[in-house]
Amino acid sequence: MPFVAKLLPRFLFLCNLLITISLLLSAWLPYLDPRQYWPSGFAGLFFLISWTINFIFIILWLIWKKHYYWISLFGVVLSGNALYNSVGMRFSSERPVSDPDKKQFTLMTFNTSNMGLKDYREDTSLQLSIYNTLRHASPDILCLQEFYTNEGPGFSNHIDSMKRVLQYPYHFFTRDKTHWNYWHYGIVLFSRYPIVRASRIPCGYSTAGSGSSILQADVLLYGDTVRIITAQLQSYMFRDDDYKLLEAGEGSFSSVRTLASKMKQTIYKRAGQARQLAGLILSSPYKVIVCGDLNDTPVSYTYYTVSANLQDAFLHKGYGIGRTLSFLAPTLRIDYILAQQPLKVHAYTTYVRKDFQHFPVMASLSL
Repeated sequence: MPFVAKLLPRFLFLCNLLITISLLLSAWLPYLDPRQYWPSGFAGLFFLISWTINFIFIILWLIWKKHYYWISLFGVVLSGNALYNSVGMRFSSERPVSDPDKKQFTLMTFNTSNMGLKDYREDTSLQLSIYNTLRHASPDILCLQEFYTNEGPGFSNHIDSMKRVLQYPYHFFTRDKTHWNYWHYGIVLFSRYPIVRASRIPCGYSTAGSGSSILQADVLLYGDTVRIITAQLQSYMFRDDDYKLLEAGEGSFSSVRTLASKMKQTIYKRAGQARQLAGLILSSPYKVIVCGDLNDTPVSYTYYTVSANLQDAFLHKGYGIGRTLSFLAPTLRIDYILAQQPLKVHAYTTYVRKDFQHFPVMASLSL
């Protein structure tokens, strides 16, 4: 089969070239504002896949003793910054803990997926799992997105329960949406430290339990004020049919086009929210911690805009890819804790639970 032996390297060379171009586009396009150039909003989603394939090509060419490996090596080197943002290299068994002597405190962020509420029915098993996880972690400051609480008889008043069970004397709730006077949805911050002031900052409209506002709270920590900003940025709001289409990877042209259009509009809105968040960070008179569900990967315009000049707690003390979304793909880290210097990050952990859509993440920080 001399013809095949001669043709195969050429075919692989062409594939390698295309994959390397894809890698460079996925690494660098996200620096562009998707409101001006919409492909930049999608490009970063394929970064880790493209990087992995390029790495495999390097090994393949070296085994075959071909000089073509330089193509993938070129792409891998030029995409180094995107890889740095995607993978944690600080393996540690240290768990986030509080230490008043070192002015050290813990902060957790968690998208609760409406505390297990679906179709107006409460999943008591999931609620119990959430409470057990939070009780075990026991963060000093707890930021929850897509939070649900109910003041009606026969339903769960999660604000009262968390204050009592987890011993939080202070809290602030955005109350973005209310149904029938008793059913409330939004973002909530619980704290064992005094909340000096807090506010709800509108950032658009979302039909989700949160995503319509940004919660901003000034918390008094060891005699110093730290501004906590927590948010859930615009979600794609996929329906069950959309998830099936994404997971199956096939569908009619019309359905794929509709899904792409939905994603495009979401990316536009999220880019605007990212700019708004960046403005809040710059205008803060205090040290800032930003946390929450940014609904975007570390290789994205959203992440680059919000995390500019902030420390990513995962990159400082985490290891691996740091997945925080339990479905769609194993590479999706979309929940973050970002701290402004001179705050220091001491530890970071992800609480992986099989029944959670999002995994809670917690960091130990100090002034």
